[in-house]
Amino acid sequence: MEPLLGIIGLILLIGICACIDSHNKKLKKIENLKNQHQASLFMALNHFNGLSIAENTLTQIFSCPNEYEFWANNTSFKLEKNKVTDISITSNIDIQKSYSSSVGGTIGGAVLFGPLGAMIGGRTKEKTSRIINNYLIFSYLDNNEIKYIAFHCSSVFIANKFIKEFKKNNQNTTSTTINL
Repeated sequence: MEPLLGIIGLILLIGICACIDSHNKKLKKIENLKNQHQASLFMALNHFNGLSIAENTLTQIFSCPNEYEFWANNTSFKLEKNKVTDISITSNIDIQKSYSSSVGGTIGGAVLFGPLGAMIGGRTKEKTSRIINNYLIFSYLDNNEIKYIAFHCSSVFIANKFIKEFKKNNQNTTSTTINL
């Protein structure tokens, strides 16, 4: 029994080391990408709207010294930081309702209370699910017109780093007037 526990422990230890090694390689790859672009921040998100690429295209986002750079499908899009008016995270909630009946409830009701029990036990029930979608949105001015670039945001924690950096280094301190 003890040799078996030793083998299991060794397998677990090897698995943990492999996971740590894989994580370290991923972090090193991210650091190399950031260094190549001279970026302070990096994240990869699926494109939602605003760039001339398809929706849900995986896009690498870099915060470079003077611009935000978006890489997708071997194409680079650059947005000067002095044009950016805001970076924010917006959420929407989809509420979906579905109706289901329980076969187990029907059988249980029939066994205990006959046909009336089957009708009550098998009645349809309403199930509600809430799906929260987060979006990272870059707002910017282009020829006195406000435009947006939006991404499906899977990591609010990393996206908040972009927001904090923008607010800390906000270069666009002059007010803008747009006549409607």
